[in-house]
Amino acid sequence: MQDRLSIVDPRIEEYLLRVSPARDPVLAEMEILAAQRGFPIVGPLVGALLHLSARSIAARSVLELGSGFGYSAVWFARAVGPGGRVVATEASRENADLGRSFLARAGLGDRVEYRIGDALEIARALQGTFDVVFNDIDKQDYPKVLEIARPLLRPGGLLISDNMLWKGNVVEDGGEVTTRGVQELTRLLYASPAYLTTLIPLRDGVTISLRLD
Repeated sequence: MQDRLSIVDPRIEEYLLRVSPARDPVLAEMEILAAQRGFPIVGPLVGALLHLSARSIAARSVLELGSGFGYSAVWFARAVGPGGRVVATEASRENADLGRSFLARAGLGDRVEYRIGDALEIARALQGTFDVVFNDIDKQDYPKVLEIARPLLRPGGLLISDNMLWKGNVVEDGGEVTTRGVQELTRLLYASPAYLTTLIPLRDGVTISLRLD
């Protein structure tokens, strides 16, 4: 694996953080915890993008494939508003319990339902449709998301995937299984007539795909 590339110049990232509104104490505490544990979260810049994307389509329901301890769920839960719902999937019960605690403290506990287990298996068993499907599972499984997400996502809904530049490793052919998974999902999204996709080089890369039919 090559050395990690800086997707966004650190000076630009510092500027973006400086001009962004300060996070509330719950989000700030979650960011500190993630840094202490070396736990990957989307961070405030991508969090704001998730919130804006969901608000832009008046989303009322979100499915998260991979939720950790609830950082992105906070952004989505605020976007869907009172009466909206976020279904969060997480393999670790400890992370889910921690997420529930953070969400309750943020006043959002009634908007988020954690389901424990494999995100893709949980998704396969779901009924109904969502306005947003957020993909942040193990990268080698990324290509599986497209088929699973389509029946769960309403036309006009958004499939959003994190880490789509994967530390810059996507620029190399070959690579490890995680890199190949990210590359393949990118190829599938751009090739699919069912989606209109753009890849935003923010943080570690985010694709936003609009379901067309």
